[in-house]
Amino acid sequence: MSHNEPPKMEVKCGVENCGYNRSRMCYANKIEVNPMGDRKAETSEGTCCTTFIRESH
Repeated sequence: MSHNEPPKMEVKCGVENCGYNRSRMCYANKIEVNPMGDRKAETSEGTCCTTFIRESH
């Protein structure tokens, strides 16, 4: 999937400097979310999107 194709599943993204973020939507062809710390999350704040790539200029 190209970075210019619309996402197949709507995933909102608030990380402004992620290379997959286009108009606050994730355009990665897949995402990976992992727990932070002790590998158990109690809230969404205990999770981390590890698909992030730094936006290139």
